[in-house]
Amino acid sequence: MRIEPVDPRDEHAFSEWFSVLRAAEEELRPGEPGCLLHEERAAALQALEEDADRHLVVLLARDDQGRPVGAARMSLPLRDNLHLCELELAVHPQARRRGAGRRLLADVERRAREQRRTTLLMYADEPPAQVGSSAGRAFAAALGYAWAQEEIPRDLDLPLDPERAAELEGACAPYALDYTIRAWRDGWPEELLDDRAELMRRMSTDVPLGSIDIREEKWDRERFRRHEQRNLAMDRELFCAGAVHRPTGRLVAATDMVVPRSVPERAYQNDTIVLPEHRGHRLGTLVKIAALRCLVQCSPGTRYISTWNAEENAAMIAINDALGSRVVGCCPAFQKVLAQ
Repeated sequence: MRIEPVDPRDEHAFSEWFSVLRAAEEELRPGEPGCLLHEERAAALQALEEDADRHLVVLLARDDQGRPVGAARMSLPLRDNLHLCELELAVHPQARRRGAGRRLLADVERRAREQRRTTLLMYADEPPAQVGSSAGRAFAAALGYAWAQEEIPRDLDLPLDPERAAELEGACAPYALDYTIRAWRDGWPEELLDDRAELMRRMSTDVPLGSIDIREEKWDRERFRRHEQRNLAMDRELFCAGAVHRPTGRLVAATDMVVPRSVPERAYQNDTIVLPEHRGHRLGTLVKIAALRCLVQCSPGTRYISTWNAEENAAMIAINDALGSRVVGCCPAFQKVLAQ
């Protein structure tokens, strides 16, 4: 077996790498829309740019016949969290229990040390039938990765039930009299960009993290625009909504959602954040409803949206449950501190 880095500019090699990722995903969640080749490659190509915020290392494991059997991706933050390496790893279902995963992980850890990264973080996707007993969970424990947090994935069917949405809005409106709720498509307006970047900074510190060692991120308007451009390069439509505090004119709550244009059946919820000093006004619910309405109007082919919440994030879970979301498994996070 040999392990080789993959240059995303090499279409054939990157396609081989992606084939392992997709085969593992299809076995875990058959019949579901999953990751897309052009999306993954666009994100990897953007990471090659001079102003990239992350460095990606894409690794492919081949067996002795040259067949792709394992895939890994290391994501190394460049602006902050310089101690961290976020890791994705997959083994082709037809090549399991032959050591590919262990070999790949050992190579990742060696490269992480060379990059002076001390903390590795990875997740295991568990469909409902495998919650608490998945191969990914057992693999992480066997290789010295400690449980750090439990994330719960949920799906919300679309379009929203209009009566449910109207009832929720009516219940929330009296709490939000000092706020204007606005929604946009394909990006945030310039006049709110500094505030939106500040919300991203606060997102990195204010959300429940369990024992995950993620530290404050550095965000400005340029970094946030690059974040938007990455999604557009992945051929995704952006839908966002925010709450503007009328007395100050500041953006104090925000949510972002994306829809793959080529496979619009499934949308993805990105961040939702309300500044702590403005909580209690039902702004999380109101911005999510506004963004969902915009999404459904512009993308009628979207049938559901997926979101992930830390198990202890009771406030956001309550919002998603009130909207009608359903639990679709578990996504535990595992972390390892490398000996230097």
